[in-house]
Amino acid sequence: MTKPFDASAIAAFIDIRSVRSPAVSPDGKRLAYLADTSGFNQLWIRPLAGGEARQLTDMPEPVGAFAFSPKSHDILFTADCGGDERHQLWLLPDASGPPVALTNAPGVVHLWGAWAPDGQRIAYASNGRSACDMDIYVMDVSARSASRIYQGDGMREVVAFFPDGQSLLVRESLRSGNDQDMFRLDIATGRLTPLMPHDGRARYLAARLFKDGSGGLAVCDQGSDFMRIRAFPAEGGKTTGVLEIAGCNIEALALSPDQQRIAFLVNEEGWSRIGLCGRDGSSVRMFEGHPAGVITSIAFVPDGRSVVFPLESAVTPPGLWRLHLEDGRFEPLVATEGDGVDMAFVEPAVERFESFDGRKVPAFVYRPASPPPEGGYPVLFIVHGGPEMQWRPDFRADVQFLLSQGVMVVAPNVRGSTGYGRIWHELDDREKRMDSVADLRAIRLALGARSDINEKRIGVFGRSYGGFMVLSALTEDPDLWSVGIDFYGVGNFLTHLLATGPWGRQQRAAEYGEPAVMREALERFSPINRIGRMKAPLLIVHANRDPRVPMGESENVYSCLSGRGHDCEYLRIDHEGHGFARFENRLKVFSAFARFLEKHL
Repeated sequence: MTKPFDASAIAAFIDIRSVRSPAVSPDGKRLAYLADTSGFNQLWIRPLAGGEARQLTDMPEPVGAFAFSPKSHDILFTADCGGDERHQLWLLPDASGPPVALTNAPGVVHLWGAWAPDGQRIAYASNGRSACDMDIYVMDVSARSASRIYQGDGMREVVAFFPDGQSLLVRESLRSGNDQDMFRLDIATGRLTPLMPHDGRARYLAARLFKDGSGGLAVCDQGSDFMRIRAFPAEGGKTTGVLEIAGCNIEALALSPDQQRIAFLVNEEGWSRIGLCGRDGSSVRMFEGHPAGVITSIAFVPDGRSVVFPLESAVTPPGLWRLHLEDGRFEPLVATEGDGVDMAFVEPAVERFESFDGRKVPAFVYRPASPPPEGGYPVLFIVHGGPEMQWRPDFRADVQFLLSQGVMVVAPNVRGSTGYGRIWHELDDREKRMDSVADLRAIRLALGARSDINEKRIGVFGRSYGGFMVLSALTEDPDLWSVGIDFYGVGNFLTHLLATGPWGRQQRAAEYGEPAVMREALERFSPINRIGRMKAPLLIVHANRDPRVPMGESENVYSCLSGRGHDCEYLRIDHEGHGFARFENRLKVFSAFARFLEKHL
């Protein structure tokens, strides 16, 4: 007998909270982190050695990035308004008391950068002069006075202060987010010095500077298909290789306090591994023993004997961990409990499917614990956003809910995804846009032929660029899909590029194509122009303050479909951006998601 689908059961899954972004105070005594216990992310703190946690902030908006001052317990943090990504900078003196606003320009983007070594200044990027361009500013924190030290076109960010406090490490993305340059910016003169000159494209994920002022290390794919660690001199010039892991991306690094060791993260098919090596890349040691999952950052504790990191997996909600380097012991620091939920979650397996050109496309396949019903499992494909992102086995409440209801979940990393080398993630650029849709078609056809799957009950769900993939799948291959769910997806590339946040437009145009050059192709790629081909019922969800994919994209799709009498539902969420930060909104959105699937899948 087939288990009935219970849409109301999703509430318990959505109620699972998270803790993220650990940071240790300079004296090594305190652990700060983000937790959504109150309904959305706020700053919390507790003794690193263990003890009671307390909430530091009670802001009306979620807290974004944050960082301890290198000389005190002062914390710099950011917050926007309703997810509009126009972050303001705030100071929490001595990790206590009321927050102090350092900026107050609600229409301006402030990209957090770094503290100066003396703890007296901060540096950041802002588009206050021009909505399209990020300039560099340095602020005296005690005086609350900021000076623009560099003015230029396009996107740039502050990565770090150099140890002498007289210059900044700056990353520029003038051509695209995957074709970047690194510079040293002299604060007094505004002079830019190229640090890592390169032929061809390069992306720089992270960098750390040496205390002696001689240069630093960067995680990059300069001269390589995969991300590796390279060293660069302080005055620019030839870089040298330090560490690479064949066929895998290194994604983050941390320098020990004595700067003799590097802790690093490796992405192996989506799962994270922690490694340790000498500053020159020698004596590599990989650690075993933590739950298999995804780790997004790593940092040394000031005594150099351990590292802290966030970890989540398909079966482990987001929590904070510590690795003791001497004995390789892993210690959970802050965990998340899921009240009222059967914790027998399901891990995925990676399968590869042959696409139209013979390439093998990886996909995470989540198989329900229950046996397939008569006729086979219903299936929901979930396509990640980006497109230059990767589906990874992190914790997804929606996925585990679906599995509990007997729905198989398939999450492909179609061409254009990261994690498999630069060659793979450039295979969908511009004129090759629809090749990724062809990958999705190939996997759908292969799975639909399996005896344990019900070919008549296969849907597709995606957010942002994944929403575009949903709309494309339903209009390119209308007979293959029984249901679609589009969260804030792109329906028309031409209107999207006109209306998206101007500070990020160049990065999106580099990926999709400039309308002045590729107008005809962009019109062909835009699902809105083929909307009459759609057959499957569609749920659309969008928030009114989304700065990346403005709400008009969903409004136009809904208007066209409803005008044609198509089976389409539209849920608009107020005071949210490119995603849903507040618990009550997540519950509202995913309850609608579950009810729609209960009805149509």
